[in-house]
Amino acid sequence: MKHTLLCILIVFCYFKTSAQTEKVKVFLSCRCDDDFIKQNTLVFDYVRDRTLSDIEVFVFEITNASGGRNYSFEYKGKNDFQNLENQISIDLAKNLTFVEARDQLLKTYKLGMVYFLQNTSFQDQVEVNFGNKKVNPEELSLDQWKNWVFEVSGSLNLENQKSIREEEYRLGMEVDRVSELWRIRSDFQMLRSIKFFSGDDESYNSERQRTFFSGSIVKSLSNHFSTGVFGNYLDDTFRNYESYFNFSPALEYNFFPYSEVLTKEVTLAYKIGFNSFKYIEETIYGFVKQEMFNQSLTLNLRYREKWGSIYSYLVASQFLDEPDQNRLTLNNNINLRLIRGLSLRISGNFQLIRDQINLPKGEASIEDLLLRQRQISTNYQNRVSLGLSYTFGSIFNNVVNTRL
Repeated sequence: MKHTLLCILIVFCYFKTSAQTEKVKVFLSCRCDDDFIKQNTLVFDYVRDRTLSDIEVFVFEITNASGGRNYSFEYKGKNDFQNLENQISIDLAKNLTFVEARDQLLKTYKLGMVYFLQNTSFQDQVEVNFGNKKVNPEELSLDQWKNWVFEVSGSLNLENQKSIREEEYRLGMEVDRVSELWRIRSDFQMLRSIKFFSGDDESYNSERQRTFFSGSIVKSLSNHFSTGVFGNYLDDTFRNYESYFNFSPALEYNFFPYSEVLTKEVTLAYKIGFNSFKYIEETIYGFVKQEMFNQSLTLNLRYREKWGSIYSYLVASQFLDEPDQNRLTLNNNINLRLIRGLSLRISGNFQLIRDQINLPKGEASIEDLLLRQRQISTNYQNRVSLGLSYTFGSIFNNVVNTRL
């Protein structure tokens, strides 16, 4: 009997010691190179299911003022780390390389984890370094560009074979400025596409040209209200526009404070605008030129939570001069973690279209239909995508192996 009790005591002490040296289980959710983060922090065990973790880490990203990305790390402890929470964020410039960006994310992730490791048996594995470079605080806030960000882009695509030849070029430029009170955006794009198709009996060619410019100035009025003006110019052979101009003031209300935009936002925006149309061909309503007023109401909903994410918007618009000319658009993107290992992804776009005042008169040719040279009449447009995934097996995902 004594020997039996001694054996039980030894086994109990062994498992107790083992439990004390077990690695901390972490669930990491990040739209980034999370394999790189995991492989450089193997002091932890990474699990696939958040319910099995000791620490949950969710990383939320959003475009920042300079056109780069802001990553917000949110940590929540469980089990031995119950009631411990932490949050840390970093802004990554748009011109960082992929390697530079992931190094910065790794550094930020480690910094947030230090809070949980202090006063634990893993504390001796933590090293803290401070840079020795002295920087004048005034130099940190010096910005010679005054928050202005410029981007220029261009591309040329050529394809040539026996029966098909394609030429396409794109030019683009963006100029943005974002501050706490103001948001100024402008976007210029130019596209020209030429395609030749030749067969034994017939040959076809398709040419499309599009020039687009948009600009907006938005001012923050409070933590819930903002207002702005928007302007657009477009010429587009596909949509029968020789020129199209729109000018619209707008008012937006956010049901949550704008400071919570990383995790949730529900906004309602109203626009009223003036439109001037000049068409390439006479329209089905007998116009070559047209001026009309329109209005729109947009409900925008976005949630980024631990159970997944939802992004939806509903837009109702109409021409004030012709109320019967209207459109209703509903767009949804949902990503849900239903139960352990089971995830559901749903996306859909639904449109009721009754505002195609730009359609050219006359029947569309077979060439127009096949080569998509002009817009075709329709009263609806729908798209649905559904995905379901279930993962089971080992709860750990620490190892990365890219061998053949």
